[in-house]
Amino acid sequence: MSFTVAEVSAFERRVTLLIDSNRLEAAHSRAARRLARDIHVNGFRRGKAPRRMVERVVGKERVRNEAIEDLLTDRLPEVWEGTGLTPAVSPVVDGIREVAKGVEVDLFVSLWPTLTTPPVYEGRTVELEVPEEIGEEAVERYLDRHREQFAELETVERPCRAGDYVAIDLRSSYDGHPLEAPSATGFLYELGVEAPVEDLTDHLLGCEAGAVVEFEAPLRIAVGDLTEGTVIGVTVILEEVREKLLPDLDDEWVSDFTDFDSLIELREQVFKDLEGERLNSLRSQLRGAVLTELAEEMALDIPAAVVDASSMRMFEEFRGRLDEQGSTVDEYLEATGQDIEAFFGQLRDRATAQIQVGALLDSVAEHTGMEVREEELLDAYQAVAARTERSAETIAEEMAGSALESSVRGDILRTRALDTLMRGVVATDGEGAVIDLRLDPPDDPESVEDEIE
Repeated sequence: MSFTVAEVSAFERRVTLLIDSNRLEAAHSRAARRLARDIHVNGFRRGKAPRRMVERVVGKERVRNEAIEDLLTDRLPEVWEGTGLTPAVSPVVDGIREVAKGVEVDLFVSLWPTLTTPPVYEGRTVELEVPEEIGEEAVERYLDRHREQFAELETVERPCRAGDYVAIDLRSSYDGHPLEAPSATGFLYELGVEAPVEDLTDHLLGCEAGAVVEFEAPLRIAVGDLTEGTVIGVTVILEEVREKLLPDLDDEWVSDFTDFDSLIELREQVFKDLEGERLNSLRSQLRGAVLTELAEEMALDIPAAVVDASSMRMFEEFRGRLDEQGSTVDEYLEATGQDIEAFFGQLRDRATAQIQVGALLDSVAEHTGMEVREEELLDAYQAVAARTERSAETIAEEMAGSALESSVRGDILRTRALDTLMRGVVATDGEGAVIDLRLDPPDDPESVEDEIE
């Protein structure tokens, strides 16, 4: 089977194959025998009808197409080896022509987009929105939220204020008729929390036990036949005001309700945790900014077939997750107010972005000469080994040379390439000051030398 390759675009090729008459004739006979097993031809046992009768029943075109498909399945591996092409998706037959020596078949081949060299990233300045520094106030707010889990409520004889709980009877009416909802007796309501009617907290603030408050307010949610926003009459009887009392923040409470022995130790750990969250937020922001900037500069002409295949894979994964939750795509679209076209548009945008980022990271890995070390591969298999009785070494032997191993190696390289990008750029705030993201050092001195070079 001879073939030629023509470039359609940067990442699309048209491969034309010549299938000679002898091979095509033999493939026709094989296809007819296979089809004969699935059809009934009067006068012949199933699977025993001659080729001419099979062609009469299913049509010569179908027999020929199946014969060509069989030949392509058998021969395409040697075509890819001979051309050096690696299709990103299954090639599409977009032309079949009769010629003197047999038939010519045109295959439209879409390739994964690649970059010869990545955009310049070393020394690039990336401006970030910097969250406030972690100080004592942030630590105190965190500790107060933690103490609130152990708070007690105490009845107080004073006007209610923000943060208090109030025991209330609530009655509502519409057009002079009482409503079953929203209504409640002995309802404990936290001032400031969203309620079925708007502005409930505003009408209660400053009132004391025994107060009767009447007002009109729109519904925050639909109730029965009344739609959201319908104005109803509300009567609230304030029975009791309760103050939230936090436990004393001292060593005794810390040792009783946390993993620490003293308040000093707890404060130090809270500060470290909050600072870690702040740094992680900045690092995440930097990752997104760097990848977005560089991807926009790449201007890759991604084949539509590659985007379609990636977005369809995302769709199937999403549908599978919904199925596990007992839901459907139609229910999700109705709940979110989307139509299927808009939803697929979002998936295509995500798929395009993922393909661009993948090409960028692959280019960085290749440009810097990265290679996957065996210990990295074993570490990647360790998670699988932990769920089975096999060792990571055994799994590595089983996966050697497989598509899965290639995928794992690719993930490792992309992770390291992203780390290289992060270290290569300079993060600054709005005033141009450099931000120290305190990135962990590379795994070993050898990789440090690689990055310096």
